[in-house]
Amino acid sequence: MRLSLFAAAASLMLAAAPAAFAHAHLKASTPAAGAKVAPSTSALLLTFTEAVQPKFCTVTVLDSMGMHAEQGAPQTVPGHPNELSVKLHLQMAGKYTVDWHALSVDTHKTHGKFSFTVTN
Repeated sequence: MRLSLFAAAASLMLAAAPAAFAHAHLKASTPAAGAKVAPSTSALLLTFTEAVQPKFCTVTVLDSMGMHAEQGAPQTVPGHPNELSVKLHLQMAGKYTVDWHALSVDTHKTHGKFSFTVTN
């Protein structure tokens, strides 16, 4: 009987573990990785699997010459604490690289990198 109770308790703890140790992974982005966009694209939207703390998140967008294309710090989208938005100024056609670092509300850090292309 004691072993059965222990096994049941262990099973419950393991089932709850993913929620307790979740991280804010990038779920989607606009523009998406590998996308081709117009120079008029004015913002980058990053959607995460859980809420993030914008004060501790960074988003860098560099063109092929290493010039910054992001304008200002990333902000959460009102009503969507799992989304970060940053204004863009895409000056020329070519490949742009996005490098992001996020801190979720449970203080786990994640980061990633992807690129998109601006066409004329």
